[in-house]
Amino acid sequence: MPATPNALAAAHRARTIATIARTRATSTTVVLDDKGRRALALIADLLDTAAHSLETEEPGNWDGIVITNTIDFDASHALLTANTVAIDNPGIGFPPHFTQYVTVPVFGNEIELPPSLFPGGPVLIAQEGDLFARLLALHGHYLAITDAHENRENTTAALEAAFTLHWKHARLAEAVAADVARPCHQPTTEPAPAPAAEPAPLDLTGLTPYTVGVIRLAEKEGLRPSEGGTRRGVRRIVLNAGGKHGTFGTLQIGARSGKVLRVELIHGNDGTPRRAQGPMNVRLLLCAEYIHACPDDCTAFTTNRCRP
Repeated sequence: MPATPNALAAAHRARTIATIARTRATSTTVVLDDKGRRALALIADLLDTAAHSLETEEPGNWDGIVITNTIDFDASHALLTANTVAIDNPGIGFPPHFTQYVTVPVFGNEIELPPSLFPGGPVLIAQEGDLFARLLALHGHYLAITDAHENRENTTAALEAAFTLHWKHARLAEAVAADVARPCHQPTTEPAPAPAAEPAPLDLTGLTPYTVGVIRLAEKEGLRPSEGGTRRGVRRIVLNAGGKHGTFGTLQIGARSGKVLRVELIHGNDGTPRRAQGPMNVRLLLCAEYIHACPDDCTAFTTNRCRP
């Protein structure tokens, strides 16, 4: 059985971003160190691997119905690894979890903006606002769509434009960081506030290694997993990044099998739930979602106003 149109559309996006990465890695006009160029080359290879798997892996089916909203293990692993490389090398101008652009045709996921630089003063706010407005326009018109038969030329052009904007945002972030580091901007020494109480360590007995890895990933993303009790054979792990507008949800695990069953994430009390079922899709969702922690003194009226 050939690959589904959804998978082929995702593969096209992966190969387009791979080309963007290689072009940036070999460009003589882009200021990057050797580490950044190697990271881009590695990302390009990983995206090619994901694209090949998406193009050639036979889709699954359930009672004769072809499943179109899943990604095979090889492609998923390559995309997760590419995200990790991008997160570890912010100077290359790829946003965290950039493979959200790839998975839209398969999962219909949202595409998050990169972390905001606020606070930054009127000039920086205007610069970042302009970049974000143009990114949102590209997402809404060409990239955050679920049509498996999307126009390839439009998608390619939109991806190239989006990653140019991400590059500009990364350069703006470097300028902000350099300015903040100036001695005149350093805060006076004050007693550090008492740290917030951390949830008690989870009992990992009986869980599969993959499930333990998913829990560790949730911890790394700032979701602070804690015990939520067991009911009807399902153990619930509470996820909570903190604050009334922070990301929260539940990770469900088979009480006997120790395997991941499903996850639900909600971005704030008025947010729309995002769900995934099955170990691989749960892990991919945790990696793809931007996790937001709301500060204790937040005065925003809605989640969107609180989130960067």
